[in-house]
Amino acid sequence: MLVTLHRTRAALPAWVAPVVVGAGALAVAGTVGLMDPELRGHLSPGCPFRTVTGLDCPGCGGTRALYALTQGDLSLALQHNVLTVVALPLLALAWLGWLRFRLGRRPTPVALSPAAGYAIAATFVAFWVLRNLPWMPFAWLGSTAG
Repeated sequence: MLVTLHRTRAALPAWVAPVVVGAGALAVAGTVGLMDPELRGHLSPGCPFRTVTGLDCPGCGGTRALYALTQGDLSLALQHNVLTVVALPLLALAWLGWLRFRLGRRPTPVALSPAAGYAIAATFVAFWVLRNLPWMPFAWLGSTAG
């Protein structure tokens, strides 16, 4: 005779997941804000793509840009990675929408259309290509600009 035991777990409140993700994001931003990534310690070991190719990936300079933002230096953040500076407020808005949905203040979640997904992917690829062009007006997009 096979006996199976089922444990019943109490479901967590719907707001827990967005709150945990938000707290994690704040913890990461706080850690970056306290540790200068220019020191190349354990916080920012460097980009493997850049190490191999000598070119910037779309994320190169993102940690330094976040550090500059935590220090209140928008200009320096833009020099390190303009895509990070633009994406952070959009991610914050997406997180806020998720939280509002989980709290029941929005009846349905907002979903991106396939066209919007393709546009985001195309933006990342275009940024990747343009930031590696050595002439103006694109040279300033590289993570070593400034």
